[in-house]
Amino acid sequence: MFGWRKRIGYIAPTVMELVPYEFYAMVPKGIGLVGVTCSIDNWGPAQYEAGLAQVESSAQYLASRGVDYIIHGGAPLVTNREPGFDLELVNKLEAQTGVPATTSIRAGIDSMQSMGLRRITVVTPYPEATNAKVIRFLTHYGFEIAHSVYLDIEFKKMQDVPEQEIYKRIVSAAKAAPDSEGLYVPCPQICVGDILDVAERDIGIPIIPAIASSFFVAFRHLGIRDKIEGHGRLLASLHAYD
Repeated sequence: MFGWRKRIGYIAPTVMELVPYEFYAMVPKGIGLVGVTCSIDNWGPAQYEAGLAQVESSAQYLASRGVDYIIHGGAPLVTNREPGFDLELVNKLEAQTGVPATTSIRAGIDSMQSMGLRRITVVTPYPEATNAKVIRFLTHYGFEIAHSVYLDIEFKKMQDVPEQEIYKRIVSAAKAAPDSEGLYVPCPQICVGDILDVAERDIGIPIIPAIASSFFVAFRHLGIRDKIEGHGRLLASLHAYD
């Protein structure tokens, strides 16, 4: 039976593309992904708000499909609001569905805190204004931003950025801030998973990508402690939890 151990619901702001690709590359046996999309079409506050308007009904639908956990993906949608909205949204979704939930920016924050990271470098594919709002959220929650890079990639071409280009950008960003304790990539629509292990080894600090951090938080809450190797230090750390 599909998802015979656990079923994880995922609300994507745009297409479900790299999320299932990376999920099924790393997920332990018996864990299934149940996804819906809000189909936003571009960068910008109007699109972010249009996506947010669908989140509650999407979460309720996922709950009706029997998922055990709900993840709302898409940091720009949440960070377009004031800091603290992440927690407000999580509380609302949990109250409406009776299912534990997170949103990707909250999962990233929780993951970095679980790794003891405070001074970080941030690499995003976002335009400048969207990147700035992500940084605002992170500083609100006590992170020191050693260095930040925004790539300003066209919205519908993020998935086409070659892995070697992502690797080069991550390595370059890490070199620009050698005192960083970790590197955060808050977008699931660029292919970090395929280069994650080698990039971590080469820069010498943990990388916290959107997809890995979202599912790390879900797995931890659901008691999934399987050994996950080859997909970064964060997911590898699950095995250490009691």
